[in-house]
Amino acid sequence: MTPSERRIGDSEIEDYAVDLDPMHHVLRVTVTAALTDESCKEIYQTVARLASKGGPYAAIGDVSQVVDFPVSCETVRALAATVPAIPGGRARVIVASQPALYGLARMFQVRRESMGGQIQVVQSMDEAYDLLEVDPRDFCKRIFPEDMRA
Repeated sequence: MTPSERRIGDSEIEDYAVDLDPMHHVLRVTVTAALTDESCKEIYQTVARLASKGGPYAAIGDVSQVVDFPVSCETVRALAATVPAIPGGRARVIVASQPALYGLARMFQVRRESMGGQIQVVQSMDEAYDLLEVDPRDFCKRIFPEDMRA
């Protein structure tokens, strides 16, 4: 059981969520807490597990709300060098509005592109939605943690 699964069972507040646009098969990962080496790895593993259950998916990784990111460059490089959390074939967009976090996202993008990845880094959610031709209202299904909107 991952720390996030334990948190959900213990009714603690989540620090990230994954929503699905079922019509366009797009996952949106929204991170709202600090990005640490541990949390990056945990989020990556959770998204990989969820993406293995369907797809192929396009994806938006939204870190625009993150204000604290003590994640190391080594972790960013290591994750970029691993098997993609969301298998290829469709676009993936990282949204990072803070300059330093944008730089880390670009580092991930450059490393992944050298392996044939399709990742774009943008500074706003509107840019991400436009690139994938989706609307925020299309993300109507919460797949992680469990659907709290029902």
